[in-house]
Amino acid sequence: MYVPEFFSPPDERALVDLVRSYPFGTIVTSDLQASHIPFLPSEEKDGLVFHGHVAKANPHWQAFDGAVSALAMFQGPGGYISPSWGDCAKLVPTWNYMVVHARGVPKLVEARADKIRLLHLMTEAHEAGQPAPWAIGDLETQKLEQLLDALVVFHMPVTSLEGKWKLSQNREAADKAAFIKAVRARGDIDLAKAMKEA
Repeated sequence: MYVPEFFSPPDERALVDLVRSYPFGTIVTSDLQASHIPFLPSEEKDGLVFHGHVAKANPHWQAFDGAVSALAMFQGPGGYISPSWGDCAKLVPTWNYMVVHARGVPKLVEARADKIRLLHLMTEAHEAGQPAPWAIGDLETQKLEQLLDALVVFHMPVTSLEGKWKLSQNREAADKAAFIKAVRARGDIDLAKAMKEA
């Protein structure tokens, strides 16, 4: 990924935090298959690991053999930036965004207990904040077995992590302030906050 110096994220923690906040990503293997799924990042003793699952009917899981490399991509807040918000004489339209790229080699989780544990952790993370959180344990035994049979669970130890925070850091202060104001007025609160903090 091309990352000019002024668009570099602050640190690796910021990259992991973006994935936690925007966990729906795209995993692409070297054979150019792609799947769009939620992920769960986990900081383990050997490093950062991404967990996920796909439907067994999705043939992409056959590439998660511990040998084929993959790229997982995540997008944070993003949106159009109009030259009309700043100095139109020297600006052009652009798009501000935050992205994370993670590389690794996905491998299937085979053991039933490990699959249930990871499904539980993923569900718990995504259900956080719900008034009455749903849990894997709410399923009847037969339904749980059907779910386990219909899903393929995998993990991907992350070998490299990079990101790009393109948030008008290269613009003059007055233009950036005008952009933030317009983005906030448009209702893109998360993007406006990210631009202000960049």
